[in-house]
Amino acid sequence: MSVYMREDLTRNEKIQQARRILNENKHSLDAWAILIQDAQDKKIAESREFYESLVTQFPTCGKFWKIYVESEIKGRNYEKVEKLFQRCLIKVLNIDLWKCYLNYVRDTKGILPSFREKMAQAYDFALEKIGMDVYAYTIWNDYVTFLKSVEAVGSYAENQKIAAVRKVYHKGIMIPMISVELLWKDYCSYEMSINPALGKNMIESRSRDFLNVKRVTKELETLTRAIDRNNPCMPPTSPQSTDEIKQLAAWRKFISWERSNPLKTEDILLVTRRVILTYEQCLLCLGYHADLWYEACAYLEQTSRTYSERGDAHLTKRFLDEASTLYERAIQTYMRSNMLIHFAYADFEEYRLNIDKARAIYNRLLDINEANLKDPTLAYIQAMRFERRTDGIKSARSIFKRAREDLRINHQIYVAAALMEYYCTKDNNIAFNIFNLGLKKYGQNVDYILAYIDYMTHLNEDHNARVLFERVLSSDNLILKQSQLPIWNEFLKFESQVGDLQSIKKVEKRRLNIYLDLNELDNRETLLLIDRYKFLNLLPCSNDELKLLGYKDTLSRTSSSLLSSTSPIINGTAILEQVARDRRALLPRPDIKHLMPFRPTRNPLPGSHPTPGGVFPLPDTALYLVKVLPPPRNFEGPFVIIDELMDRVARIVIPDTFEPVRVSVQGEVIRDLDTNSSQSGRKMEHADSDEDDQPLQSTMNGRVAMNLYQQRQQKRVKLTTIATNVDQP
Repeated sequence: MSVYMREDLTRNEKIQQARRILNENKHSLDAWAILIQDAQDKKIAESREFYESLVTQFPTCGKFWKIYVESEIKGRNYEKVEKLFQRCLIKVLNIDLWKCYLNYVRDTKGILPSFREKMAQAYDFALEKIGMDVYAYTIWNDYVTFLKSVEAVGSYAENQKIAAVRKVYHKGIMIPMISVELLWKDYCSYEMSINPALGKNMIESRSRDFLNVKRVTKELETLTRAIDRNNPCMPPTSPQSTDEIKQLAAWRKFISWERSNPLKTEDILLVTRRVILTYEQCLLCLGYHADLWYEACAYLEQTSRTYSERGDAHLTKRFLDEASTLYERAIQTYMRSNMLIHFAYADFEEYRLNIDKARAIYNRLLDINEANLKDPTLAYIQAMRFERRTDGIKSARSIFKRAREDLRINHQIYVAAALMEYYCTKDNNIAFNIFNLGLKKYGQNVDYILAYIDYMTHLNEDHNARVLFERVLSSDNLILKQSQLPIWNEFLKFESQVGDLQSIKKVEKRRLNIYLDLNELDNRETLLLIDRYKFLNLLPCSNDELKLLGYKDTLSRTSSSLLSSTSPIINGTAILEQVARDRRALLPRPDIKHLMPFRPTRNPLPGSHPTPGGVFPLPDTALYLVKVLPPPRNFEGPFVIIDELMDRVARIVIPDTFEPVRVSVQGEVIRDLDTNSSQSGRKMEHADSDEDDQPLQSTMNGRVAMNLYQQRQQKRVKLTTIATNVDQP
């Protein structure tokens, strides 16, 4: 929901309107922008409460945290500034926020005696957390500049300074980031200024790795160009807007690229750090996407397993702890009421044998109020299963008891509890009691009744099953007749399995009365006969016969084919496909007789047709002209620049007289390119010779004999000339 402000509104009216809009929609960025501008014009004491509401609504937006921090710095509330940094720095890996932190340390700690140590620690801390960001060049460059500015007294201190600067350079030039070439040039200049001989060797040893970094940087710059890192985290719209789709696609492409290890390094730790940084920055903008949270945590689990296989217990535990921290951050921010992330987090802790922590996760989910979690039924079911796995069936029963007291639950909790008792304790009586208890509350819920029927029909207790059918289909039960049809179908299916023909016909007759009351058969009782003989996806009639009978409603409920059949009892999937075709046949279709055919072309010209790959047919006259013209492949490049060609031709100096060109070998003239008469003379000379089998000797101008290669060439020319003369009339 956007805020539209008329030009005639005063500032106070705009502020009041923005507040009214935020009361209805907490995610209106236009309204927030108006209130932020108003807060920046006030003193921090007056706007602090507003800033708290802002960062509470957008806890991962680095831009809003930076505005809040700068307002506190402006008011010289340095203690509050440091507390704000403690709240946001580690969780919000935004490059602008971290630059603000470094500027704050530089401006406020400069008068301290230990300023250089604190500043160096701040730079090291920043580079450790966000030094691999694509826009981290300024931090690296500022750190190098800071180290160079430190005064060093004595050769030992000077060597320490050089080593510190070189260490930062060596780390920075190996990180793909925008403007890394400038850092490389500064490094080369620095090394050559200290010791040219040693510097040259060090530069050469790192140039190959830097070329790889430079290549990756170009790809990185292309991938991140479409990403807006300052976007506040907003719930996805339905349907998603074009910008949301583009941002999500760009981030996913970026993550996939990082996971592919573009640096081709064997350092798994480096690859993991880069991938997790990408996930963390993505979640700052797309925190409402549960799949991204889970993928990041699963990637950390996978990395921990890799180090576990290598026997590195320290890194294994480290990445498992990072995954746990990421899960915790998810359920504390945007995934507070997301059951999927809670279940995954609980399973993760259960796998690590942290049973109490997993139990606390389930309890936290079950304690969520109704406004954020309207239906906790699935949460109770998963909590029951967790307690059964870890503490036995008694603990699971306590969860079921707690669930029955919650007014938000649905009938599925009774089904899950009954089946758990049946499969785990093998006690049918407890399962019966639970189903009967649920039937008192959900006696008119068809889904619950069908679940109860399914349980009963698989126990091989025919009498109890019939009692249940009669109980739920009795006139005392206020189920609508339309809703009774699935139950009657199950009743007929049950009698077809275990009953005799008389009981089957009795159920069919009672079901027929329901259909007649609903006027759904149109006096075609034969349709119900099909249900007596069908089994799974097998039907007793052919496709055409079913169409003739009008058997469509039941066909729509037939499941997909599991078995193929060549018998007269046809396959249900084929029937479903035919029904779909018949349904399409009833729809009006355009007359395609007079439509122009679609002629796809392999390389269509831009703008030639609104559909890629097609062209409009040309008129007959133009089509004839196109056919007589040379094909398009003759006009493929390279193309001559006409102006330059004509300019060169105009500058050519043509001599007044022509001198023949003579070709010589070792000072002897062997060919005269003056006129065609000389060539004709040579042809006739070869034609008049009859010595075909003897080696040819050159008698041009009566001079030296040619080598063997020249003799063979002249013999070949002679044979060609003779053949040409023979062919001429």
